[in-house]
Amino acid sequence: MEQSEFNTTQTINETCYSLIKQGYSLRDIYSGLGNVMAGIEPKHLIKQELVIDLDVDTSKVACKLRHVMDN
Repeated sequence: MEQSEFNTTQTINETCYSLIKQGYSLRDIYSGLGNVMAGIEPKHLIKQELVIDLDVDTSKVACKLRHVMDN
């Protein structure tokens, strides 16, 4: 977890704890967080293709497979 993610998580935790101390239920807090996420999510989500390029040397695997099959 990056520092900014940790700081954000800490702030959310502190805010939720403060709301509980003020008398709000966990259900109220959960509902409120859901509303916030629903308001943010569509505006900031970007559908972006993830491309992973792998260059794998399979010569050792092939050698081991040949050795296993020979036995």
